[in-house]
Amino acid sequence: MVSTRQTIEISKPQHPVNDAYRAVEREEVLEVAFRDFVQMMLAAGWNEPEVALTLADIADDYVMALAVRVADK
Repeated sequence: MVSTRQTIEISKPQHPVNDAYRAVEREEVLEVAFRDFVQMMLAAGWNEPEVALTLADIADDYVMALAVRVADK
């Protein structure tokens, strides 16, 4: 397996946690990174349905693990 590690630029938040615009900013930043990541996967030869389903599974696993960590606090 040949790896050509690429990076995705993610900017730091420009708004404090309690600023209402922070959620919009977060979504904009994540949307660009997500789109770039998906394009990299497709360029590597993966097909769109398998990428989408795998990302959904990974996101679900992450949310469930986070819920457990929060509940344990």
